[in-house]
Parts: sequence; structure tokens; C-alpha cells
Amino acid sequence: MALAIRILDTDADILAAFRLMSVLRDRVKADTFLAEVRRQQRDGYQLIGGFADGTLVALAGSRPGHTLSRGEHVFVDDLITDPACRGEGHGAAMLAWIAARAKAAGVPRVYLDSRVTARGFYEQVGFTMLTSIPCWIDVDKLTSA
Repeated sequence: MALAIRILDTDADILAAFRLMSVLRDRVKADTFLAEVRRQQRDGYQLIGGFADGTLVALAGSRPGHTLSRGEHVFVDDLITDPACRGEGHGAAMLAWIAARAKAAGVPRVYLDSRVTARGFYEQVGFTMLTSIPCWIDVDKLTSA
């Protein structure tokens, strides 16, 4: 079954996407989700929905990027397929849609950070794994030292 993919830009569409995003991002809460998406949109973030028979089954969030290390690129912040629909090609279809739009805009690469559990999927669709390891620290730990 073909996936109908489109940018989610209305408040209703974004709020309806919370169900899937909450599977991926447990930090985000229903009462702040719309405001957080709208804030990211100011920097070019797009929330993208994949629909099968009118039902949202896949969700992606991407944004344009340019860094000294990577140059011009699209960064995929979020990618989730409804757990009941995994293995049906929806994640790969979402990535292909994002890549096609990047190519049309003259952007040569798509980057993302992968969880270890998703590594096999990303390798299967052709991603090259880098050796950098994303890490973080609370600012209080650095400023109180």
C-alpha cells in the first residue's frame, strides 16, 4: 500500500501527531507539543506525516542544516513508525521522501542520530554510520565545577 506523505502544518494535524511522537519522545508532553513544534518551525523544522488509508502511521521531523563539519544538509530529528505497522516500509518511504525534497533543493546529504536499536534499519536503507557519539550534560554540572 502506497504511503501518502505530506507536511503537517495545521494545529489539528500537529496535535493529532502527538500520539506517534510520544512513542519516540517521552520528554514531550501533550500540553506543550504544539508550542514546541511551532518553535522549531521558526528554524525550518517540518513535521511530516505518512498516511495509510487516511491513518497516520509514520512521522518524521526534519530541518535544514549547515555546519562546518557536514556542510549543507537536511537533519532528520525524528522518525517513528506506528509499532503496529513496522516492517511495512513506511520508515524507508519517509526517508526517501525527505531525500527527494533535499535533492530537489540542491542539498546533497541527509544526516540523523540513530539509537543503537535502529542501527540495522538505517544501515539497511543505506546510511553510513559515523564514529561520533552524541552526548550531553546539564549546564549546572559545568558551571558549578
